[in-house]
Amino acid sequence: MDDKQTENNSESGADQPSKNQPGEQQQQKRIEAEPRDELAERLPELEEALRLEKNKSDDLLRRLQYLQADFENYRKRVDKEIGDVRKYGNERLLSDLLTVRDELELAYAKARESKQNPVLLDGVGMILKRLQNLLSKEGVERIPGVGSKFNPDYHEAALRIPSEEEEGTVVEEVRPGYLLRGRVLRASIVKVAEKRPLEESEGKEESRE
Repeated sequence: MDDKQTENNSESGADQPSKNQPGEQQQQKRIEAEPRDELAERLPELEEALRLEKNKSDDLLRRLQYLQADFENYRKRVDKEIGDVRKYGNERLLSDLLTVRDELELAYAKARESKQNPVLLDGVGMILKRLQNLLSKEGVERIPGVGSKFNPDYHEAALRIPSEEEEGTVVEEVRPGYLLRGRVLRASIVKVAEKRPLEESEGKEESRE
């Protein structure tokens, strides 16, 4: 009888839930809730950190874009300078050759006036022709002279003289000018027409009558 009663008591005790089980569940829930509460508290801090990092990233991107633009401008400028050197690097030499050409042309004209040896004249003429071909090959071209309109970008006025030509017209070329690929290599020195004084014009008309 005692054995049966003891057995029944033990079985009934096993079937009954533990008195500590509800407390354990609450503790587990509390442990699980703590990280969530901590995360919720840190959320504004994390959002602020994210915003700061994004601002830094945007700033670095802007700087990179500025650097890239500066580099492109620098590269274009260097390319242009290299191109200018290739196009105009021999500018001084060509300018010196123009002086030689002027002297040869003057010598040729004087030799023709004094009727020098024809063989000598032909030789100087051939040199002038070759020199002109060389200058043309390098992109040197003559600035329009007599009959053209005076242009301060291309001409230097040595003198203004009364003329029947329209005022501002080049009437005489003291020294020819040249362009190198569209840029002034040497300006022309010219004489420019200006209107005659009214008294002088009237005097001439009266003398004609």
